[in-house]
Amino acid sequence: MSILYERYTEGISFTGEIKKDIERFLVNLNEYDTYQHTISVADEAVRIANMFNLDNDLASQAAFLHDISNVIPKNSMMSIAESSGIDILEEEYSYHRIIHQKLSKDMAKKIFGCTNDIVLNAIECHTTLKARSSLLDKVLFVSDKISWNLPGDHPYQEKMREKIELLDLNGAVLIYLNHVWEQRDKLKLVHPWLIEAREEMFALS
Repeated sequence: MSILYERYTEGISFTGEIKKDIERFLVNLNEYDTYQHTISVADEAVRIANMFNLDNDLASQAAFLHDISNVIPKNSMMSIAESSGIDILEEEYSYHRIIHQKLSKDMAKKIFGCTNDIVLNAIECHTTLKARSSLLDKVLFVSDKISWNLPGDHPYQEKMREKIELLDLNGAVLIYLNHVWEQRDKLKLVHPWLIEAREEMFALS
């Protein structure tokens, strides 16, 4: 394990069972909200994976690991990413929190021993998506967005659910990408990966 992450695993006895280990990891570090969100995303990811004939074990694993970097304080994320040798885009320096998707991938490898590139790639782009995304990338991305328990009214979530029930996964993806794009003037960052993914989805629609 990388020395960078040792402080986050101190006192935790891992079992090798991903669900139990994620619970121990997040709860031990007082990330109760992240744990509850993770459970919701995992349930949704498995449900959607089954609809699209995707291995639900892959979907479950990606979901359980996607937000593990939330244990790292926001003001430490970028420095740890740099120290870990993670490739950081220039644009990501304008909004440090966005690096959490890449940190979660790194931690999935170095703490939890994940070696499946399909799972790791989905974790890496679960917030932004990216062009040429895999089926698992899209399933995790959509599951994450519709599982957010947000205050107020967010009609895009219901629209995404409706698209999924129609087996239109790309349509569900595009609804969220458009939602972000429409708010671009208010956001600290519209990630280049998201822009490329949106352009590709338009071309496919």
